[in-house]
Parts: sequence; C-alpha cells; structure tokens
Amino acid sequence: METLKTAQDLIKTENGNIRSGFNQFIYGNKKPLFSDYGDKSQWGQELQGYEFAEKMAMEKGIAFVNVFTCGKSGCFPFMYGGSFVCNSCGMSGVDKDWWKIKVLKDGNQFICHGLDFINLQESHNFAFGSTFEESISNYGNAMLSAS
Repeated sequence: METLKTAQDLIKTENGNIRSGFNQFIYGNKKPLFSDYGDKSQWGQELQGYEFAEKMAMEKGIAFVNVFTCGKSGCFPFMYGGSFVCNSCGMSGVDKDWWKIKVLKDGNQFICHGLDFINLQESHNFAFGSTFEESISNYGNAMLSAS
C-alpha cells in the first residue's frame, strides 16, 4: 500500500516554514490564512509550501489527505488536538483511511483513488470525474454510500 510522503521526502528546502505549509496540505489541514498569523513572513512561506504541495497533487499525483464529511448532514470535520473531530455531531477521530487519496489524469478524465487501490477490476475505492475536484467529490460520494 502506498503511503503519504512529506516535504522531507519530496522537496529540497531548508526553510522550515515552507516544509510546514507543504505538510499542512499533505495531512489535510486548511490553507494558511493571513489573519491567523502575527508573523506575516511566516504566513507567506507556509502558504508557498501549501500551494506547492497542492500543485504537485494536481500535476504529479502525489498522495494527500482530503477531508470529507463524516457522513452526517451538516458535519464538517476539522483538525483538533492531533485528530479530526466533527463540529456538528461532536464525534472525534472521524477520519478514515479512505481519506488518503491520489488523483491522476486518465485520458480526458481524472481518477481519484485510495492508497490501497490495486486496479479497476480488483478495487472499489475509486471514482472518475472530468476535473480534479469532481473526481474527488465523486470518490467521496462513492465511499460514503459504501459505508
């Protein structure tokens, strides 16, 4: 099974803030917001790392965590204390292994699949879409309906 790779594995920079931003994207954290930082240069460097990881996911198919709903209406999980919790239902640890995904261009479409994907015949954890984002959305819907 494929695993997530971090900034330390994929990019060469000595800048810890850029590595931090890169890893924030990889692990499904939200995009760094200007208003959350007192040190605006730190924000800029973390944003640069975040956007570089996002670009690598879209263009090179690196694996990352995408935060999906926990399956209940109105639930929007977020990172709190090292795990994902849900704002509406109050559950903690709502993240699933299938949140770890990879999106690749496949002909004129995109395929989104889980990291334990083998192939189209043997696996059920995949979905296609005409855009990067649509394939992720279709994958989330397929996985939620399968659970």
